[in-house]
Amino acid sequence: MSSSTRCFVVALCLVMISYSPMAAKGEQGLAEQICMESFEDKEGCLALLKQADPKIVSAKSFQDLAEATLEWAVSKGSEGQAFLKELAQVDNSPAIVQCANFDYDGVVESFKSALGELKDDPETASYDAKVAGDGPDCCDRGLASANINNPAIAALNRQILLLSSLAFNAVSKCGD
Repeated sequence: MSSSTRCFVVALCLVMISYSPMAAKGEQGLAEQICMESFEDKEGCLALLKQADPKIVSAKSFQDLAEATLEWAVSKGSEGQAFLKELAQVDNSPAIVQCANFDYDGVVESFKSALGELKDDPETASYDAKVAGDGPDCCDRGLASANINNPAIAALNRQILLLSSLAFNAVSKCGD
């Protein structure tokens, strides 16, 4: 192979490599599609996806997206509850104890229930995914009534609310 042919092949490869990220950015995955179509807080939803399990952003069907989102939601809800329980031991505020032991029990159980019902009863699964958002709402209200302003809890509650909405919308599209 002549040197000019090699240069051409190398240049062609560099051009193809430089355009591949642009093509990837131009394509919108199913999760991003839901963020753009269904969320008032599109930026928050897209930011959440940057932290997401890769199975979520690479899902090829709404069924796969719903399952991956619910699995991640169970994990994040459990992690959040563990964080709240540790905080409740240190702070011992009744409002934080309520968040940890009641509100987030509901979050985790609702996400688990939605995951278990996804294949056989998507309608109930979508309801359970939506109901999981009640826990962070109740937690926020309880903290506000106790005059507790904790940015870490607020961020956790916001993340779980976004996950609840993402899961609800993904499950709702499973029949499409």
